Amino acid sequence: MYNKRLIDMHTHSDFSTDSEMPMDSACIAAINNNLSGIAFTDHLDVDYVNYPDGFFYDFNEYFDSVNKTIEKFHDKIDIIKAVEVGLQPHVIDETINRTSGYDFDYKIGSTHLINRKDPYAYQYFTDESTKNDSYVTYLKEIIKNINLYSDYDCIGHIDYLVRYSPFDDPVFYYNEFSDYFDEILHFIINKDIALEINTGTYRKVPFDFNILKRYKELGGKLLTIGSDAHSTDRISCMFSEYSTLIKDCGFNELYYFKKRKPFGYKI
Repeated sequence: MYNKRLIDMHTHSDFSTDSEMPMDSACIAAINNNLSGIAFTDHLDVDYVNYPDGFFYDFNEYFDSVNKTIEKFHDKIDIIKAVEVGLQPHVIDETINRTSGYDFDYKIGSTHLINRKDPYAYQYFTDESTKNDSYVTYLKEIIKNINLYSDYDCIGHIDYLVRYSPFDDPVFYYNEFSDYFDEILHFIINKDIALEINTGTYRKVPFDFNILKRYKELGGKLLTIGSDAHSTDRISCMFSEYSTLIKDCGFNELYYFKKRKPFGYKI
């Protein structure tokens, strides 16, 4: 099913350490899926566990490549220059230094590591882990990170942890962790930071739409949708289904960013 007019605000080209997807191929896939735009949000994760140099790409080469891609596809799809910044308390100054002076349209702030442990590499959960303790620790890490650094336009996949959760019911339920979710939602609303619906997570574990309903109830408006695609077959994954569910929660607009400013479009 085509995803007419939607914009994929979270994808990773081959400038990301964990992706081999060329920008041209991503654009062709997005056009074929009837998207109107795509953001290349490649990884900057300074001092990532097991990667001493972090997930880092040459920004000058990135901008050269993305500008050529924009020139090639300018009449077919809107291309957004972006970065996904990995949040850790001890890398904030270096993250600021590395991104300074670059004209990104859009920045995502994401927590991938919890106390230097990587759920993707199965370092975080242990045989002794309980759902409550491990999820609360993760939410506390997000809260710590966003209070230390907030120079981004969108908070990425706040339920990222569930992708690698070993529990029988891994869903991140709002009602089980409402105080922590409310603190995060209040923060991003007050800072005019968008909330991301990341369908890359929901391929594995469903989203609890009570989180989104609470965001709406608190006055949240800025909402993006992103696939977190690292390959062309994942671009705009589940967008049709989730855009409908987003509308059911009372949202009639999604957002994209240009020159760090939000622009709404009807869904």
